[in-house]
Amino acid sequence: MKIGVIADTHVPHATSALSPRVQELFADMDIILHAGDVCDLATLQALEKITITMAVAGNRDDAMVRRYVEPRRIVEFANRRIGMLHGHRGLLPELADALQARLRGRPRYAGLYDYLLAQFTDVDCIVFGHTHQPYCKMHDGVLLFNPGRAAPGLGVQPTVGVLDMSGKSIVGRILHL
Repeated sequence: MKIGVIADTHVPHATSALSPRVQELFADMDIILHAGDVCDLATLQALEKITITMAVAGNRDDAMVRRYVEPRRIVEFANRRIGMLHGHRGLLPELADALQARLRGRPRYAGLYDYLLAQFTDVDCIVFGHTHQPYCKMHDGVLLFNPGRAAPGLGVQPTVGVLDMSGKSIVGRILHL
């Protein structure tokens, strides 16, 4: 099973529409997961034209998006459970402790990763966004996957992700738009 993963589209605030490359890259996906900061329903409708799309709300989503999507959810495919949330609430303590974390030699978003893992039990993967930084790494047997920011930005290469799932594994890849 192939799952397209996207986050931080920020339409219409950062860009007027999704990049046409999203359609190209996600054309053969079985499903699309959006990890928040959709910003308006037109973006979800555009993704739905490609294939079935599931989303969670982010901190920049308007009231209409929040009316239709949950702040977190668990989805299950091919006997694998995937937790989804945007992740902005997990950064609040991290921002307060960022200096201490760096002084102790911990990774930049260590507090966020701890927060994400604490939000879900019995999942194989957690899909998140908010940091605008692509991330794909195992933590305590759980794949943490952030596709990065799909919206263009100053000095930021827009990215999306793909999760390839089989009964035995989940493999994440980051794709540049």
